[in-house]
Amino acid sequence: MFGNITDLPQLHTYRAALMHYNSITPIRGSDNLRPLCNTTNGRRKKHMQILKVTHPSKQGALDAVACRLYDTDVVTFLSNGETIINLGGWSTNTTHSFIDGIFMPTHYYSKSLVRAYCHKNHTVIELKEGKTVIKDDNVVKIRMVEATDTKGKYFEFVDAPQQYGYYLKRAQMGMRRKEVEKFTKFALALAKMVDPKHYASNADARVRSPAHYYYLCMTQRNMWSNVLERILPKCVEQHGWYSSAEYTVSTKKLQGIIDDVLKYTFAEDLFEERETNNPLSNDNAKYIQGAGGELI
Repeated sequence: MFGNITDLPQLHTYRAALMHYNSITPIRGSDNLRPLCNTTNGRRKKHMQILKVTHPSKQGALDAVACRLYDTDVVTFLSNGETIINLGGWSTNTTHSFIDGIFMPTHYYSKSLVRAYCHKNHTVIELKEGKTVIKDDNVVKIRMVEATDTKGKYFEFVDAPQQYGYYLKRAQMGMRRKEVEKFTKFALALAKMVDPKHYASNADARVRSPAHYYYLCMTQRNMWSNVLERILPKCVEQHGWYSSAEYTVSTKKLQGIIDDVLKYTFAEDLFEERETNNPLSNDNAKYIQGAGGELI
């Protein structure tokens, strides 16, 4: 699933969602299946529905209207004025586009009141008054605040989820670096001796292998040449253009790739999750999410 979603209605409140629900004729022969998109093209998109549901609360079951994408009620408007945003485990461009589309501006609201997007491998829900990061299996609750003389209507978070970030355990990282120290010294020395132009033509090569494969190669001397033939092209930097172009091998990029191999291979041991007010201060989540995945 990817790409922008078109034909979505712009809904901001339970009342608007209920009116939209009542305006849609169910698909003939279905069990009251009502497409969320009430256009000629939109009615074909049966994977997006609008439903009347109930939602549990401390006060008892609340009437609600859910906007469903495939099998997930991504946006649910509650009769008490609150709105629930639920990724359902799908932190994807399609889910973000679905949320954005529903909260798009209307002639009543000149700016998007709610935005969803990915930043540094996190899903971010952004309101006028702030933003929060949510994990794939978490939900966030918001509510609309009525306009005042100095401020128009806007959404605010209700019991915003605690924010977490991933932070490197430097002592453990130092120990892992020791394991590939001989390879690192060899690679950095070789980078200063090779002809960068020889590797420049392979800089865009798409030969990819799991991070742990590179780690094993780095710990076995007879594999050093093989792994460097894959790594060095990614470290070449071009200065200038065309016939005047010059090339160098960046030792900073080389060290960064070696560190990435260790971080992806041993992500669970090298990173700890901690409470934070700024989970977007680093992009370490990519190592946890991509642990064991392919690199280079």
